[in-house]
Amino acid sequence: MRKIGILGLVTVLALVLSSCGGGSSPPPPIATEPGLVGLDDSSDATAPLLTVTYTVPPSTIPVTVSILGDLASDGDIAFDPVLSSFTVTTGSTSVLFGIDSFNINLPEFRAFLTFPLDGVTGQPIVPGDAFIVSADVEVFVNLLDFASAVPTFLDLVQYPLGGLAAIDFDAVPLAILPVFDFISSDLGFLVPIDVTSLMQAAQLPPALVDFQLRFSRDMSVPPLAPSSPSAGAGRTGVAPPRAMEGIAPRQPATSKPLSQAEMAARRR
Repeated sequence: MRKIGILGLVTVLALVLSSCGGGSSPPPPIATEPGLVGLDDSSDATAPLLTVTYTVPPSTIPVTVSILGDLASDGDIAFDPVLSSFTVTTGSTSVLFGIDSFNINLPEFRAFLTFPLDGVTGQPIVPGDAFIVSADVEVFVNLLDFASAVPTFLDLVQYPLGGLAAIDFDAVPLAILPVFDFISSDLGFLVPIDVTSLMQAAQLPPALVDFQLRFSRDMSVPPLAPSSPSAGAGRTGVAPPRAMEGIAPRQPATSKPLSQAEMAARRR
């Protein structure tokens, strides 16, 4: 089982408004909370899923494929600000992003998902010359504690060393989405995130072999309220449990990431 967790610090914003007259009291401080979100990967029915609709010119007939995430390639990177060290974890049952407020060193986590596009894991192929009509990634939220909303960055990245490494923690993204929130009503549901623009960027020549995503918490703002305008940015409504018709079962995960030579041999 894989889970993505989001952890945030407790932040308190005090708004003190002065008044020129009258007996009114200043408004009370506005308290915000840490956020912890888990995304389930206990079965194919709840695993991260990339769904892509594309055409291959000159044909205008749309083709839709669904690709499950690659367990062996997924992971997270934790940066310990006290020790100035990185810890890379792959193939585990959970991946995290955000600040671990339960650790006295307050490490920051960033999470990574990989969706192979060339069929190497037994999933459908997205041709390198395909024109992307739409794309979304579904994740199942099985945990959301402490916060009503957690602002999130989602980036398209590429691992320059073949497998996940410390360098990927803050590598320059190939493309980004506007900040969006994971919110309390997501708990217990599959949440689709619109990644059309990221998938279109992945198709720019030379087309990427893997669709690799990096999740990180927006550290510039505290957790947003459920009514925040960004709650709907870059996402659609909450989806019901998905049917598995037409989705290829996941193949057994590889025991280790592909080598650089193996990665270089893969072309779309």
